Amino acid sequence: MQPVHSKKTIGILGGMGPAATADFHRRISEATDVRCDQDHLHVFIDCCPQVPDRTAFLLGAGADPTPTLIAMARNLEKIGVEMLAMSCNTADAFRAEVAATVHIPLLP
Repeated sequence: MQPVHSKKTIGILGGMGPAATADFHRRISEATDVRCDQDHLHVFIDCCPQVPDRTAFLLGAGADPTPTLIAMARNLEKIGVEMLAMSCNTADAFRAEVAATVHIPLLP
C-alpha cells in the first residue's frame, strides 16, 4: 500500500496498554501543524494487547515479547509505513532487536 499523500506514513506498535496507545495517537494529532483534517499524518496502529508482559519478561518471570513486537513491526512495514513508533515505555527495552528486523526507522 502506497501513501496517498506526501507526508510520511507512521506505524505505531501499540496496545501495551490500549489507553496509552490512544493517548499517544492523540498527542501526535495535537502536535501536528494542520489547517484541515487532510493535513494530519497517515497513521496505522497495530493495537495488540496480547503482547506478552514486558516487565514480567525483564524480571525473568514471563514470556518473551520480542517475537510479537517483531511480527507487528514487519506487518506494518509490509503495508507501507515509512517509520515506526512504540507507545510503550517498557517495550523500549526491545527496541534494538525489533529495529534490526525491519528496513524502516523505529523512532526513539
